[in-house]
Amino acid sequence: MAQLAPITLVAPGSWGLNKEKENNLLGPRWATEAENCVVSNGGRIASRSGWADQTTTGISGSHSIDVLHEYIQKDGTKVVISSANNKIYKNFSDFTDVANDITSSTAPSADNWQFVNFNDLVIGVQKGEAPIQWQNSGDFTDISFTGTGYDGNCICAAFGRVWAADADLQTIRYSSLQDHDDMTTSGGTIDMSSVWTQGMDEIVAITALGSNLIVFGRNHIVIWADGSGSEIGLDPTVMYVVDTIEGTGCIARDSVQNIGEGDVWFLSRHGVQSLGRVIQQKNNPLASITKNIKDHLQAYLATEIGADANLDAVRSVHSPEEGFYLLFLPQNDRVICVDTKRPFQDDLGETHYAITEWTLGGTIKCGLSRQNGDLLFGSSGVVGKYTGNDDNGSAFTMSFWGAWLDLDEFNERLKMLKEMSAIIQIGGTGSATYRWEFDFLGDSFSKTLSYQAPTSAEFGIAEFGNDEFSGALTIQRKNFPGVGQGQFLRVGATISIDGFNFVLQQLQLIPKIGRLVA
Repeated sequence: MAQLAPITLVAPGSWGLNKEKENNLLGPRWATEAENCVVSNGGRIASRSGWADQTTTGISGSHSIDVLHEYIQKDGTKVVISSANNKIYKNFSDFTDVANDITSSTAPSADNWQFVNFNDLVIGVQKGEAPIQWQNSGDFTDISFTGTGYDGNCICAAFGRVWAADADLQTIRYSSLQDHDDMTTSGGTIDMSSVWTQGMDEIVAITALGSNLIVFGRNHIVIWADGSGSEIGLDPTVMYVVDTIEGTGCIARDSVQNIGEGDVWFLSRHGVQSLGRVIQQKNNPLASITKNIKDHLQAYLATEIGADANLDAVRSVHSPEEGFYLLFLPQNDRVICVDTKRPFQDDLGETHYAITEWTLGGTIKCGLSRQNGDLLFGSSGVVGKYTGNDDNGSAFTMSFWGAWLDLDEFNERLKMLKEMSAIIQIGGTGSATYRWEFDFLGDSFSKTLSYQAPTSAEFGIAEFGNDEFSGALTIQRKNFPGVGQGQFLRVGATISIDGFNFVLQQLQLIPKIGRLVA
C-alpha cells in the first residue's frame, strides 16, 4: 500500500537565489525566484518594505533623481543634496522653492556627480564638468585651484586630503593637507600608468579602507600604504604599493560601498565582489559575492552596458540598519539585494550571501543611507523613504519559487501530492497564492488562501523567533489539498503586498509515495 510521507520545509528559500543551478536539484533553503523579498532577522524569506514619498512639491516634469548625498558639516548640520535634470538641489521637501536650487552657474550637462564631504565643504566631480564646491550658502561654485586641479570622474576625501582622478584616467592628484584647492604646497600626483601590472588600465574609483588608499582600475586593484604609521593615516611622500590584485577591478564607480568590519564591496566584470575576500583569496580573485546569479547578473549588465558602456547610471547603497547592499540597475528596472547580516555556509562549507531581486516600478534610480539610519530613494521628481508596506500607495508583488526537490529517501519514487500546509506571519489582511509544479515541465498548480488579521496569534512568536517588522504580526497555519504527481517537485508563492508584511516560515508537503520511476 502506498504510504503518506509528510515532508517539512523549514525556512524555504532563506538562502536566497541560486540561478546558476536553478535546473538542478538543490536543498529547500535555496530559491530559484525571490522577487521583492528580503531575509528577515528570523532567517525567513519575507516581503521587503515599501517606500513613501517624503517630498511635498516634486520636480516639475517628474525628472528622475539620479544622485543623493548627505552633506555633514563640522557642527553636525546635515543637508541632503540631490541631482536631477542637470540641476543640484538641497533638501527634498520642496523642489520648486528657488532657494533649494543650488546649481552652479556653469550649468552641468549630466547628473552623474560623485559628492564627498571634506573640511566643512561638499565637493562634486563628474567627467566633462569642472569640479564644484558648496558650503551651505548660495549656489555651488567651480573650484579655483592653486596649481593644476583634478578634472576626472572620481574622488575620495581621506587622510586629510582630497584624492581625485584626472580626465586622462591615469593620473591621481592629491591636495595639500586640509586644503582641497591647493595642489602645490604639499599636494602632488600619482601616475597610475606606471603602476598597472598587466597592460594599460584606467582609474574607475578611489576609496579608503583603514589606513590604505584603494585605487580601482577596470582590471586591477592597487592598494597603497605608507608604512610609517603617521597620525593622518597615510603620508603621500612615503606611500608605496603594498599589494596589487590583477584579473579583477571595478566597472561602475558608484557600486563601491564600505561595508562594516573593514570591507569594501564593488561591481566587477565577475559580479559584486568583496575586497576583503579578494585579498584573502588572491589565488582566486574572481570569486564573487553574487556567484549564485552570475549569468543572470551578466545578462542585466549587458543591457546596462548597451545603454552606457561606462555604467555611469549604476548606483549602490549599503544600509547597516537594514543589513543589505543594494545595486541599482536602472535599464533593467531591477535592484539586486545582497543580505549582509549573516553570511552562511552551505553543506559543502562554502560561504554565501543571500541574494534577492527587487522591482521598484521603474522610478527608483539611487539610494542614500543617512547617518540617522533612514534609507532614502531617488524617484521621479521626489525622494522616498524605505518604510511601510506598499510602494508610495501602490501594491507590489512578492514572488517566490523554491528549488527543485527530490524529497530525500523517496527520490526515485513517484510522489502524488495529497495535501500541503503553510505557516506564515502576516501583518494584516491579505491573500497568498501557493503554487507547485512537477518534473521541470513548466505546468503549475495553484491555490489561493485568504488571511484575516486575528486578535491573537495561533502560535507563540517565540516558536519561530522575532522579526524586525514593526506592528502586529500574527502566525497562521492553513492546510489545503494538493494535486498532481511526479518525481521532482518545487513550490512557491505570490503575494500582493498592500498594507501588510508577509513572512514565509514553513511549508509542509504530504505526498503519497508510489512506484519506482523507471
